Amino acid sequence: MIRKEERTMKKLLCLMMAVLLACSFTACRDNKPSQYQDFADNYTDRLPDNAEDGLTLHAFNWTYNQIRENLENIANAGFKNVLTMPVQQPKSGGSAWWAFYQPLSFSIGDKSSLGSKDDLVALCREAEKYNICILADIVANHMATTDDEGKEEDGTPTVMAAVADYEPVLYANRNEDTDGNGVTFHHNKNAKGSGAETQYYPYGNLPDLNTANPYVQGRILSLLEECIDAGIDGFRFDAAKHIETSQDPDYASDFWENTVGKAKEYYKKKTGKNLYVYGEILNSPANRPLSYYTSMMLVTDDGFASQYKSAVSKKDPNMILNATLKVDDATKLIAWVESHDEYVSSNTHYTPIRIAKYWAVIAAKKGLGGLYLARPTDGLEVGKIGSYAYESERVAVSNRFHNRFYDAESYESVDGTCYVVEKIGNNDQGVLIINLGDITPQKTVEVAVPHMESGNYYDALTGNKVVVDKGVAKVMFDSNGVAVITRSRDIHPQLTISERDCSFTDDLEVTMNAKNYDEGYYWFNNDKAGKTDISAETTLHMKDHVSDSKVDLHVYLRKGINVFEQTFTYKKMETVEGRFNVLNLDPSYLNGDYELYIWSWLPGKWSKDYEIRDGVMLVDTTGMTGFLIAIFPKGYEITNLNEWDSNVIKQSADIKDDVLRSGFVDMSGF
Repeated sequence: MIRKEERTMKKLLCLMMAVLLACSFTACRDNKPSQYQDFADNYTDRLPDNAEDGLTLHAFNWTYNQIRENLENIANAGFKNVLTMPVQQPKSGGSAWWAFYQPLSFSIGDKSSLGSKDDLVALCREAEKYNICILADIVANHMATTDDEGKEEDGTPTVMAAVADYEPVLYANRNEDTDGNGVTFHHNKNAKGSGAETQYYPYGNLPDLNTANPYVQGRILSLLEECIDAGIDGFRFDAAKHIETSQDPDYASDFWENTVGKAKEYYKKKTGKNLYVYGEILNSPANRPLSYYTSMMLVTDDGFASQYKSAVSKKDPNMILNATLKVDDATKLIAWVESHDEYVSSNTHYTPIRIAKYWAVIAAKKGLGGLYLARPTDGLEVGKIGSYAYESERVAVSNRFHNRFYDAESYESVDGTCYVVEKIGNNDQGVLIINLGDITPQKTVEVAVPHMESGNYYDALTGNKVVVDKGVAKVMFDSNGVAVITRSRDIHPQLTISERDCSFTDDLEVTMNAKNYDEGYYWFNNDKAGKTDISAETTLHMKDHVSDSKVDLHVYLRKGINVFEQTFTYKKMETVEGRFNVLNLDPSYLNGDYELYIWSWLPGKWSKDYEIRDGVMLVDTTGMTGFLIAIFPKGYEITNLNEWDSNVIKQSADIKDDVLRSGFVDMSGF
């Protein structure tokens, strides 16, 4: 007979066994995905071989030397191409960004604030070492005018007289054919050969070139070939839709065939590769088919990203999935999140983190070219880098994903609040996921990835393991909601720094934030033996490390096989108290070769109320809200001190606000 206590004990034992079996079963079910092995992954980050397969950084307002000095970082960030400012001789020497879009020549400018032709050649040679292609911006639709109101005798926009110094035939024939080369501008439309039958779009108050004229075409082709000889690998054509094509029914010309077509042949013969060319066509080409242009070049798709920018606030990934392109063939297009025109004309801008999220869509879109704007400074100064957000790992991981899978099959889908792009091909797989929902830290989200093979993958930004099991990925998103998932376990070290490559007077506080590193240290100047281990946040005072009027801060970070190593330079400036100090002006501006004026406001007026002392321009800024420096020809005298004088050769950016309050400005490079 079994006692009551024994029966009770048996029941308890049975219950415990059942619980243990249930737990064991659950554990096996839940842990099954974690039992997958890592995939063998022999891929190393690299840029595509061809410009058309890569993404482009728009180095807006950068000099050639600044691009050259940053090539390693650009390559590490995954950009294949770099677009320069227009390379022609700009109006006023290129003192402001818009002046580059009013060229004086169809040759590489040698008196440009971007640098010399030799600087451009040096840039192209250095870029080859990193497998980066340099693209040149070309302005072929129009040339420089005097001002917004200037008119020729027939009422059309005035061609700036300085054009004659570089393009005498173009200038001489601007209104009538003086030498048999034909009228070169669309001015007197009644003149024979004036281009009355060709496309005549007004473009602001800028003098429109007669692009059907063979001489005009020859000058532009000469510029393209000069650029190719200098090492340029491609071109952007500004205002391309304002230049007629050979397929236009009423005003056709062979402009593109005789410029881009011949340049492609020239480049192919010289390099064996295809020349990368795209034209700026905003909105639509005036009710004409885009195919008129896409037979010769890529064109811009300025509307693609605008269709999904509100997807984040609406938490609707279908807005991304359903965004359409200008043409069905994405390989004919180049898109952006923001262009330089959009940026400078807007008072509000997305945060760099939001830009990175939108950029991920472009980077992942199969066949689509992408243009990432390196934002300018708030004052839009030429020769100053306004933002280094392009280096951010949030941008770089999307670029590297693009480069790894640019020729793979692509599958787009939506799952809940997630937009999904799977890449399958070449015995490799990956997925980019953008989560538009609320992100909970450390929470795993299941996302459908029906084309992905089961196994272990890794998030390129966080390093987190992502297990794919039977078409479902278990993802832990970072705060921005973007996961870039591949078979690689390698992640890159990250550094953000508060100030870089700038000048200071008394002291400059610099804060560094480092993450994702196994080893990291920094040192000053040539004292590598005195290196210091870096921490997650490090604050430094530059006044404590000055040597020969400057500080070189060297930083080294390593994560696995990936290394970040960079030098930041800070210049210590000596200033005169009580005056505003204009430092490092080109000596030729100070020794009498030119006339140097300042234009101050408010109200606007010209003056020479400054003193030159030991190579420093000292300005009494009492009562000023800002000023700029203007260079005029030697002996030139301004007669009306209260009106702007368009005979200026070169002018600085506006010196105002924080710069004015700082008491000095470093004019190196002006």
